[in-house]
Amino acid sequence: MNTETSISTEEAILVAARKVFESKGFDGARMQEISDRAGINRALLHYYFRSKDKMFERIFDEALERFMPLLSTWDQDPDESWELKLKRFISTFITFLKANSMLFLLREIIRKPELLTSRSKKYRKGLNKFVLYFERLKQERQIRSDVDSKHIYIIMHSLCSFPLMNAIVFSYSLRISTKEYDELMAGYPEIVSNLLIQMLKHQNN
Repeated sequence: MNTETSISTEEAILVAARKVFESKGFDGARMQEISDRAGINRALLHYYFRSKDKMFERIFDEALERFMPLLSTWDQDPDESWELKLKRFISTFITFLKANSMLFLLREIIRKPELLTSRSKKYRKGLNKFVLYFERLKQERQIRSDVDSKHIYIIMHSLCSFPLMNAIVFSYSLRISTKEYDELMAGYPEIVSNLLIQMLKHQNN
């Protein structure tokens, strides 16, 4: 098996595994279904990944590698206003959540918190960059000082992820189709950004 074939087979397995994990969850996923989706036999599947756990860990690690750098962008481009930084981050973050299997992974982290704590240690260097950045903004009186930066962090991430993780519940309760919900969410990043910006500005602005 040459290197090019090996890489394409491995990627086909990972693509199939992501789809099965997303639809069935880790516990409901079966190796046979993954091999069927990838168009290979079980023996070849086990050649690349000895177990479902190993396959999931690979998918989880790849998602972390793409996701963690996004959280470190707050100290970049010092000339950019905090409002623009916030808008750009929220738009990028929501797009990332929808496109990179992160919703499934977030659900699995809730199920098994040690996944995150054990596999993200190499990314935890120094203090949280978001908190540091917004603490500096408070000191410089660019934003109101009576809101804890950690609360801002929690509110922002909750507003971004919760509607995506609960799309079925919201579309059902709003009496709209999945397509209509997706269309509704198209303008959501701007709404979240504007809400947070208005919350953080000084009361007399």
